[in-house]
Amino acid sequence: MNISTSWLREWINPNVSDKVLAEKLTMAGLEVDGIESVAPAFDKVVVGHIISCEKHPDADKLNLCHVDVGADENLQIICGAKNVRTGLKVIVATVGAKLPGGLKIKKAKLRGVASFGMICSESELGMSDSSDGISELDSDAPIGQDIREYLDLDDNIIELDITPNRGDCFSVLGVAREVSANYNMAFDMPKFEVSAQGKSSINTGVSNTQACPKYLTRTIKGVDNTVKTPKWMTDKLIRSGQQVHSPVVDITNYVLLELGQPMHAFDVAKINGSIDVRMAKSGEKLDLLNETTVELNDDTLIIADDSAPLAIAGVMGGMSSSTQDHSSQILLESAFFEPVSIAGKARSYGLHTESSLRFERGVDFNITEVAMDRATQLIIDICGGEASDINTCVDENELPELTPIIITQEKIQKILGFELESSWIEEKFTNLDFEISNKSDNSWTIIPPSFRFDIRIPADLIEELARLYGYDKLPVQKLSLDANIDAIQESSVDKYDVMQALVSRGYQEVITYSFVSEKYHNLIDPDAKKITLSNPISADMSTMRSSLWAGLLQTVESNQRRGHTDARFFEIGLCFEGVQADEQSNKLAGVVSGNRFDSQWSSDIQPLDFFDAKADLESLLILTGAQFSFEAAEHPALQKGQTAKIVLNDTQVGWIGALSPLVQKELSLSKCYLFEIDLDVMLTGKIAKYEAFSSYQQTQRDIALVLDEATPIADLMQSIERLKQPHFMSVSLFDVYAGENIESGKKSVALNLTYQSLEGTLADDEVNAKVDEVLALMQNKFSATQR
Repeated sequence: MNISTSWLREWINPNVSDKVLAEKLTMAGLEVDGIESVAPAFDKVVVGHIISCEKHPDADKLNLCHVDVGADENLQIICGAKNVRTGLKVIVATVGAKLPGGLKIKKAKLRGVASFGMICSESELGMSDSSDGISELDSDAPIGQDIREYLDLDDNIIELDITPNRGDCFSVLGVAREVSANYNMAFDMPKFEVSAQGKSSINTGVSNTQACPKYLTRTIKGVDNTVKTPKWMTDKLIRSGQQVHSPVVDITNYVLLELGQPMHAFDVAKINGSIDVRMAKSGEKLDLLNETTVELNDDTLIIADDSAPLAIAGVMGGMSSSTQDHSSQILLESAFFEPVSIAGKARSYGLHTESSLRFERGVDFNITEVAMDRATQLIIDICGGEASDINTCVDENELPELTPIIITQEKIQKILGFELESSWIEEKFTNLDFEISNKSDNSWTIIPPSFRFDIRIPADLIEELARLYGYDKLPVQKLSLDANIDAIQESSVDKYDVMQALVSRGYQEVITYSFVSEKYHNLIDPDAKKITLSNPISADMSTMRSSLWAGLLQTVESNQRRGHTDARFFEIGLCFEGVQADEQSNKLAGVVSGNRFDSQWSSDIQPLDFFDAKADLESLLILTGAQFSFEAAEHPALQKGQTAKIVLNDTQVGWIGALSPLVQKELSLSKCYLFEIDLDVMLTGKIAKYEAFSSYQQTQRDIALVLDEATPIADLMQSIERLKQPHFMSVSLFDVYAGENIESGKKSVALNLTYQSLEGTLADDEVNAKVDEVLALMQNKFSATQR
């Protein structure tokens, strides 16, 4: 919103510069985006009167003018403007004047004739970007007066960025109230006297008082809408960013900017019957003032006569009932529309108006009469006419209720962190037009004014005191905090470390809904207890998830539809086996699909397989320091032969495997591998401890064993580790073979055994003895023979 400082100072005039005033407004919560002067600096420019205008004797396009500037003698000035003529009041830059851009006016000769000044256009003075000719002033402009004084060019325009909660500040009146409160200056609301005669010729009624609790109208007859809008009014409108129209329209716009009350004027001759404020009927159409036609929705409040809609309430009027130059009898409207009923209506029709901007944020419902009298007064003064009495439609029960708010000194001190003097608090509440209905030593009962829709709770009142005190003056105090810091066990594994471990392996975290469709529940975990919502958001979110796989597979499906076939996703979240707290558990799940590496010229594409997912999971399990095992099993959602349950201390804690081909086909997915494990077992680790580092070389032995094909290799390796041989370091698998020279039903397994001592290099005999012990264990426990 743009506001002229000279207009503001007509209402309240603090003894500070415009720049200081703008800074004060910003600190009070009305942020000033900028302040700009109406015209750049220049001097020795005055009002002149062209006494005579003749053609230059030696130039067809130049004119020789004699101009009265209030001096002892008239000035002879050469001018080439097309609109220069005798009798015109003009802007004259006299000799010695300094104009914008560094131009200095000097005595000059044009085609042999002396010129003692320059007749100026608005663009030459920096008042506009372009001009068609010299500026033509009103005929009553005082000759010789400084043009800056006559045109009020020392005025500044303040651009305010007003927040949505401060709808009361979208007017000169609202900003003046703020200045009054900040500078402790008395502010009296002016009274506008109107002589009314007789009853309005148009009857009005309100069918929907909830949306329109207050509706005032008044007719004015004998109006001359062809007169020129006064310069003082057009200057204020233009400097506020408004266009100039006819006098009646200009006056309603002026009242809107001055008092914050949107108004509208109808041509009485174009009204058929009486006025009714009602909801639109679906399919009704209205030609708007912006020359567009809209089809009205049945949730739109309108102003209508007996035959058709005339205006969208609080948004824009219609062309059919608009005032024109020949309009001699008008109907003025001043109303209060409930903000919720207006909110969003302008946008729904692709509109944004000054009226809707204010009505959506809330307009003072007690200023409608004042605005009506102000507009009436201006119309009669400028256009003439006789005004009728006001036709009033008010539903007191639907007007906003001004609820008292109790505020205490203790509450203020607790929020602000320091104590304010009671007398200062009362002074500020009074300056803000807040009614103190009751008070004691340390508390006040405040009734906010009708124009402050943002004051509803004690915190709102405290905010008012804080901004008037000055946010920059609030004392800085150190915060004290009683913190109960829980001890964290050293053996625990941080969830963040688990997540980062997966991210470092190329995974991306996803967060999905805890609700899944019944289809996904039956495909993923049909044996789990089905918890169905009584009031689901949609049919696809009707069941509480028992597994994180449903959300992960939906994410893979969504990505594959968009061409992203390589996927590594994980999620941590709650799964539900019941509605009680102890029937909910946090789980970690992941899914991989696509290729192992990005395609490149040096190698073939390698699809992901079961062991890629297993390796990723094992990289997490190693963080716990516990011994997990993978045992072949079956799961409804996983492929037989590529499914394993994850076991810790003989207890199943999770699953891993390839997605079942049936599920894969049903969901139209490519090959996927999934894992899921209880999060609690992932977060329970062992306390790290120091182990000495040997400076002696390692000794390694390879053994090849032939054993039953069904024997899990993990069992072999775990049995060797459980021997707990002295100096034993590790065992690893480096080959598995089945085929020629190996008996049917058997397989050959090659293991590498590593030993290392802290005291010295191990002798071959000592190492061989340990290997023999391992071979004996393999023979006795697994019937394995050395190959």
